[in-house]
Amino acid sequence: MITIRQIAKEAGVSKSTVSRYLNDGYVSEKTAEKIKKVIEENNYSPNEFARNLKYEKSKFIGVVIPRIDSPSTTSMLAGVEKISREHDYQILISNTDLDDQREIESIYSLVQNKVAGIIVFATKITDEHLALQNKIEIPIIFVGQQHPDIYSVIHDNFQAGQLLASNLLKFNHQKVRYIGVSKTDYSVGVQRKKGVVSTFIAQGIQVEEIESSFRTMANYELAKQLLQDKTYTLYVTATDNMAIGFYRAAFDLGLIVGQDISIAGFGGYMFSEFLTPPLTTIDFHHEKVGEQAMANLLDLIVGNSTIKESIVPVSYQERKSVIKL
Repeated sequence: MITIRQIAKEAGVSKSTVSRYLNDGYVSEKTAEKIKKVIEENNYSPNEFARNLKYEKSKFIGVVIPRIDSPSTTSMLAGVEKISREHDYQILISNTDLDDQREIESIYSLVQNKVAGIIVFATKITDEHLALQNKIEIPIIFVGQQHPDIYSVIHDNFQAGQLLASNLLKFNHQKVRYIGVSKTDYSVGVQRKKGVVSTFIAQGIQVEEIESSFRTMANYELAKQLLQDKTYTLYVTATDNMAIGFYRAAFDLGLIVGQDISIAGFGGYMFSEFLTPPLTTIDFHHEKVGEQAMANLLDLIVGNSTIKESIVPVSYQERKSVIKL
């Protein structure tokens, strides 16, 4: 396929002139005719970005993700991509690696690339996020965090915590450790933890709260220390990914999950069912979250009204990682 460089050479103009023509910038009528002739002779099809700029109608959706190695991110992206493909949109992904400032910068960068809309898999909602959404002229949906001034797709994390804890009560554990994350992540670090802890405490069960991170290796190192204390028999981690670190630490310490120690998590990731033993968890149906976020964004793009806060249901998955005492 002929390139912009070749078009410029054959038309006797600069590359920047060809770019201006493709982007609907000013080009003299004579020059425009020369460029147009070369393009038609070579059946040149300008790339999608150039078409977006020229016709001011983007078919790209920007998606800002916090981690590229997260199973929940992968599943939600699959949902977004499924709905976007059905409506002839393509997605552009920007990974922030859990850096708040990079998240803001990524949104601005996607705006500059003239995407039709943006989905942000958010770890928090700050004043900067709120100010940014008021500045940009394209619709934006936040996934995983809630605020009255934004469009969001969320789970009821407090209810999810209650659901898991209430189902675990029948196993008769009296000393529980909850492994959570920073309170800056309100949905997971505050609401999810509150749902679990309050349910156990209401039944007179002792709960120790420990803050960790989402990283598997960090939880592995933490678990090597915690699991040596045999008085705590049940560990509830804020995500299935964090639970993996506890599984490996238990193995290294000669403990058998589901016999010597009990572990439960949140997420319902595909790998959770293939751990040994399979992990008891709350399934967040992440692909459905992605589908819902994209469907809501499409409504905003075409000017339709949509739900300000969509809540995707969760479900309890009982497996073999928790033993009854």
